[in-house]
Amino acid sequence: MKKTVFSTVSILLLSSQLYANEISKLEDIVVTAEKDEKQIQNTSISMSVLNSEVLEESNIIDTQDIVNSVPGLTFIRSNHHGKDSLLSIRGITPTMGGLETVGFFVDDVYNPMFDSEILDIQRVEVLKGPQGTLYGKNTEAGLINIITNKPENENTANVKIAYGNLDTQKYEAILNRKLIDDQLFFRGAIRKNISNGYFKNDYNGNKKSDNIDGLDLRTSFRYLVNDNLDFTLSYDRNDYDNGYTGFNTLEKARSNPGHVNVDLDGSAEFNNDKIVLRGVYENDDLTFTSITAKSNTVNKDINDLDFTSDSIMVLDMYSEVDLLSQEFRLNSSFKNLEYLVGAYFSKEEKKQDMNFEYIPYSMIDKTNTKEESDSMSLFTQANYEFNEYFNLTAGFRLDREKKEFDYNSNQALKITKEKTFNEFLPKLAFNFKLWEQLVYASYTKGYKSGGFNPLAPVDQLTFGKEESNNYEIGIKTKLLDNKIFANLAIYQIDIKDQQVEKQIYPESITSNAAKSTIKGFEFDMKYQVLDNFYLSAGYAYNNAKFDEYYDNIYDSNGNKIGEKSYEGHRAASTPKDTLNLSMRYNIKDTYILAKLNRVGSMYHDLENTKKEKAYNLVDLTLGTKYKDFDIKLWGKNIFDKNYITRAFEMDGAWYARSGSPRTFGIEISKRF
Repeated sequence: MKKTVFSTVSILLLSSQLYANEISKLEDIVVTAEKDEKQIQNTSISMSVLNSEVLEESNIIDTQDIVNSVPGLTFIRSNHHGKDSLLSIRGITPTMGGLETVGFFVDDVYNPMFDSEILDIQRVEVLKGPQGTLYGKNTEAGLINIITNKPENENTANVKIAYGNLDTQKYEAILNRKLIDDQLFFRGAIRKNISNGYFKNDYNGNKKSDNIDGLDLRTSFRYLVNDNLDFTLSYDRNDYDNGYTGFNTLEKARSNPGHVNVDLDGSAEFNNDKIVLRGVYENDDLTFTSITAKSNTVNKDINDLDFTSDSIMVLDMYSEVDLLSQEFRLNSSFKNLEYLVGAYFSKEEKKQDMNFEYIPYSMIDKTNTKEESDSMSLFTQANYEFNEYFNLTAGFRLDREKKEFDYNSNQALKITKEKTFNEFLPKLAFNFKLWEQLVYASYTKGYKSGGFNPLAPVDQLTFGKEESNNYEIGIKTKLLDNKIFANLAIYQIDIKDQQVEKQIYPESITSNAAKSTIKGFEFDMKYQVLDNFYLSAGYAYNNAKFDEYYDNIYDSNGNKIGEKSYEGHRAASTPKDTLNLSMRYNIKDTYILAKLNRVGSMYHDLENTKKEKAYNLVDLTLGTKYKDFDIKLWGKNIFDKNYITRAFEMDGAWYARSGSPRTFGIEISKRF
């Protein structure tokens, strides 16, 4: 086996040398990860980028597809495009009632709802490690930044229709128009997505118990006032009306995936409206950017909370988030110094109403909460080039957040709390450029603010902030005359007061553990073997363990009777490793793309007793062009591998949700 692998690698390397003068070189993608344009191989951040070509050919249309294409990024999914799913990077996983650890941004604007479809995208940047210096709180693990296509001075259009199994239908249209030549442009994109969903309810025979009915819309106007001033006004709308079933006992989710047995077919409605005004003034000396954003996000969920065919418990939940934000930043340079200074302000209001109906007792437990948060940040980052071989990056952010929380219940209970969080978030990176290699060593402070958990018992509503010290060394290389890009990052994260979750379903208690250490590394490579043959690979290893964590043990009367230690235990919902491989081969305008996504073993619980084995998902795409038409045949999870996306314990029993089964379809688009 080793000889075979060695021979294959040798042949590939030799073929690369023989065709050195004929093979196209890889292009170094320009990214805006540090809020300034820079080539990815010159950026001292471990990151993955999916450009428009990859997004289109790989049929990447939502957050789950992004996760399946990026090593080290994990998605704990509860439903189709819902607020209950969780994103994780480098083993830092949020809690169900806590705050996110992975920020989700669209064109530098924070989105409260990350589990959604993406539409008309230029590229996706996934940054790994804390990004609080430039992006603020709750980016302790990293962030996803979606960069959309902007209106341009041209007249183009594209329409697309797709059909797949499970009666999946997609209809999409994109239009770009120049309204005033060289000055005013319009771009609009819309997609309608319909599907029966994956699960069948055996209780009533409903094959559409988790159906999908979604609409995504984006319109934008761009006005070039002159050569220096550029304004873009955009409006986004997401409107989903989906089913909400999918959980069964853990045993049945593994042995009989795609089936549930509940007396109530739930529903999940999600609506999001966002308007953004972006202004950029640029001259030879500086760039000034202003971003004003306002969004409203509403979720309405009804689901069978006992996950059985018995009428026991129903949860009816309504949540609404209003967010207003303003960012100013200035990019400039002076001799060998490039710098950025900025300010960020936001006002956020979260409302949540929960109705727990206990049917056998004809009882309804109602709670409603409101949380108001005012944030203000000042940030800066600078890069000083001492010579052509060495430069230094340093920055910090001053973050202040004030939160007010009101809790009311039908048990005549009313609670009002207030908390203020202040944080200093520094970053320091040493960068060495040697030939075509970038070697860097960095330190960053990670931060996730504290807050209030409306899912917890009333005496445990609050939790404190989480902080981490992050150390990373990495190398980014270009080999074989830019036919290979290879990157390696090694990191250690020391977390104190880590926010952890203890579920006593349906309640979820977020508390602060003592200490945790996470060690790991990430490797990715792109290889242009031949002009028509391209390979890419990414691997991430993560070892997240608690150094100290003691949890209280209570008797049936709620009295503390002892403590349990989780020292040395792995964090829950954190894969040990992830692997992504892809191969693209084309003959003229026809290509075949094969992808492998491997998710390593992980535990579902803090006790480390419920283990999920590693699994592999394989996707295939066959595409071709004919005149102005693009035709694509695609298949995801083609071997129909069963896996679990989420599992939890309730009343001594374990429940889980199966992942997406094999899906396939055809897509036809026309360019105008």
